[in-house]
Amino acid sequence: QAHTPWEWHKPIFERCNELGLLCFSSPFDETAVDFLEDLEVPAYKIASFENTDIPLLRKVATTGKPIIISTGMATSGELDETVRSLKSWGCKNIILLKCTSTYPATPENTNILTIPHMRNLFDVQVGISDHTLGIGVAIASVALGATFIEKHFTLDKSDTTIRDHALSATPEEFNQMVKMGRLMARNLDIGV
Repeated sequence: QAHTPWEWHKPIFERCNELGLLCFSSPFDETAVDFLEDLEVPAYKIASFENTDIPLLRKVATTGKPIIISTGMATSGELDETVRSLKSWGCKNIILLKCTSTYPATPENTNILTIPHMRNLFDVQVGISDHTLGIGVAIASVALGATFIEKHFTLDKSDTTIRDHALSATPEEFNQMVKMGRLMARNLDIGV
């Protein structure tokens, strides 16, 4: 997995603050949590590969900040242990992201029908980490109760320097996804 160099974080966070954007990052070890705390992150994203890393989860939970967790590499039993542990450490704001860890994922393999089941099973908010082409799966997930959408972003899908460009949303697609998602949420009275 690619990690953003630590020296890039401060300028990125400063630019996001200038633009009024919330900026956060995924720590891959406990030292990264300390680093991100110095940058005053408002939340933490735990990647699929780290969603069972108990020492890392404990460290993040002690910050008292919301935790967003990709579920792509975890079983239901592992997620149960993760959620129970986070709650026992005082974490009150947990969002699980339904995630299929293939790039790109097909709509058929994404299985967003598990979103309401995950919400009921773990009693937390559930969203989607969408690796499909287009924005249809992200919008459909809102209809199933997703309250958070993670979608890769690109300025140019023809760029071949990064493997995720094909499944990433352009600014136009991202704007459309946000508009349609909010409309869907309002119609279904879901807080997104």
